[in-house]
Formats: sequence, C-alpha cells, structure tokens
Amino acid sequence: MLGDGNAGMSTIPGLNQIQFEGFCRFIDQGLTEELYKFPKIEDTDQEIEFQLFVETYQLVELLLKERDVVYESFTYSSELYVSIGLIWKSRGDMQEQTIFIGNIPLMNSLGTSIVNGIYRIVINQILQSPGIYYRSELGHNEISVYTGTIISD
Repeated sequence: MLGDGNAGMSTIPGLNQIQFEGFCRFIDQGLTEELYKFPKIEDTDQEIEFQLFVETYQLVELLLKERDVVYESFTYSSELYVSIGLIWKSRGDMQEQTIFIGNIPLMNSLGTSIVNGIYRIVINQILQSPGIYYRSELGHNEISVYTGTIISD
C-alpha cells in the first residue's frame, strides 16, 4: 500500500487541480501573450494599418449555469472580444471598434470542460523527441509488419 510506513514518501497532486491551475494561468497570462503575437497588418501601399489592442480584451461569460449548459447540450464557453484599430496613416485618422474573435471553452473547478453538453477533459500528449522510431506489429495473417516513423526537428 502507498504510504504505509513510508514517512518520506510524498503523494502526487490531483491531476485535475494541475490542469485547472494551468487553465487559470492561460486565462490570466497566456491569452494576452498569444494575442500579442498577432502582427500588425498593412495594405500593399502601406497607407492603412490594422492593429489589435490586446490590453482591452474582454471575456464575456455565458449567462447559463453549468447544469443548464449540460441539459441544453451547449458548450460552456466565454466569448472573446478584442478592440481593434484601423489606422489611416495619410490622414492621421484612426477608427476603433470591438470585434468578436471566438469562443473559449471554460473549465470548471473539477478541471473539466463542457462541450456540446458533455463533460470533457484535456489530456496532454507526450511528445516524442526528433529521430527515427521503429515498430513491429503482427498483421492480419500473423505476419510481422515493420514500420518506421521519422520525426524531424
């Protein structure tokens, strides 16, 4: 049994708690970092520029409660709005507007999301390092089938 007589042994924290904390970090910091990566867009004459104003993004929470979302088969998500600017360089004029970017599924305190009324969890995949991986399997007819997978940098 785990922990029987092993005073120096520690327990692994709940994976759902780790996932929930990671999601909170994404909402608090990661979303802003990702939006900052969006480049300014200029027209071919470089007279008009399109720019995101990341500092003013808004997440609007769904008005339904979690249990109602499950019952109605909806996705428990938040709408993401970002202020944008369209700048006319020749006139020195700017038009600002808030636009809808998309929906971000929210995570409940149990570390799950609700997509189309169904509780879902996110499982991170373990990435394989670059290289060549060989595998042997028995095919139909009990003949060995050898495959190779190449993963580049």
